[in-house]
Amino acid sequence: MRLIFVIILLGIAITSRAEPGDNEDPVVGTQAVNLATNISSAFSSDLPTGTGQSLLPHLQCIFSDMKRDFTVQVMPWRRAYQDVKSNRIDGFFTAIPMRQVDPYAVLSAPMVLENWYWFWRSDTIAPESWREGYKLGSILGSQQETWLGETGYTVDMSANNLPQLIKLLQGKRIDVILADREHFIRAAKELKLNPDNFQSRFFRYVPLGVYFNEQFLNNNPAFLSVFNTTINKCATGHFAVSDYEKQQIRELLQRKIERWKRLPKLEELLRSQNAKTKRLSNGDIQERDKKWRTAFQAHDFAYPIKLIDQELSAQLREIKKQSQDVITEIIVTDARGLNLAISDMTSDYWQGDEEKFTGAYDKPATTLYFGDINYDESTKRFQIHISVPLYTEEKFEPLGVMVFGVDVERILSQAQ
Repeated sequence: MRLIFVIILLGIAITSRAEPGDNEDPVVGTQAVNLATNISSAFSSDLPTGTGQSLLPHLQCIFSDMKRDFTVQVMPWRRAYQDVKSNRIDGFFTAIPMRQVDPYAVLSAPMVLENWYWFWRSDTIAPESWREGYKLGSILGSQQETWLGETGYTVDMSANNLPQLIKLLQGKRIDVILADREHFIRAAKELKLNPDNFQSRFFRYVPLGVYFNEQFLNNNPAFLSVFNTTINKCATGHFAVSDYEKQQIRELLQRKIERWKRLPKLEELLRSQNAKTKRLSNGDIQERDKKWRTAFQAHDFAYPIKLIDQELSAQLREIKKQSQDVITEIIVTDARGLNLAISDMTSDYWQGDEEKFTGAYDKPATTLYFGDINYDESTKRFQIHISVPLYTEEKFEPLGVMVFGVDVERILSQAQ
């Protein structure tokens, strides 16, 4: 599981007081925010014990930055849902998107990204769907149990933690587990079992956040926007694909990318553009980038279209089309990081100051540079940028970079 914060709750109720500020925004609000959690995770439903009180570092950082006090209560999920619906609390966390909650609460941007896989014994033939004829197990009160119930699956057996669940799977009392991959590996090792002895199939990424009561948000109109922005500001890490997933993606895309790097006239076009743009000053680049951004925001693409090669851009669009939605965009830049061709309109012209360019340019020819996972709230899709360096075929001189936007869930689903 990718955690942007670490959950440490040792008490039944927690209160945090933000640092007092002189410039509190009345639109965001000033009253304490009352939250609830059930403390369960994808690894265990056991509640921690102890008399001390410790705070969620990330959540504390967010509310401190917003200059808001907040409280946290521990309660079962069902009670939390009802208390949010009846306006007794302002929100609960961490929560998966849930249809029954959406009418009266709004989910924040992701604070946690879980990576769900199906796991089953090697002696079981995996079907396309585990819905019928197979016994499912889950952790009591876990996000997986909530999702399975909401989507019509029947959970045949529950356990207090993942090691117990794996024992049930190994003992053939259940046939399959839906769990976060990193947690499953950790639990299997605790049992001194080799995780590779179990079969697995990627299912989906699951964003977890805070569900805020709609009435609370109506009374604090700017709250959610500021909260979502501050999530990233207070983050101590990023969402990233694992080494295991990188290898799977590499196996699926490497050969195709090697062909795409040799598109007809690509080297010729890059040589020509590099000869022109190498004379540009940094000021010239900034000016072009500024004009491009302004045109993009105004949906007036007359200026950007003049700066890109149309024939090559058409080829990139065809590659994207043939990928069946695995590839979401393609960008080819020159040696300065300036767009040469694009499959879709980009928000900026200069990529040279971004990791998707610097992570690949002039690197070894077989480099596949993986960016962080980005979650698009509007499309509910998870995307990564994969960048590869471009070189001349004969003298092996660096020419630019080719960047692929990839729907990470779709590509991993194909890896099974």
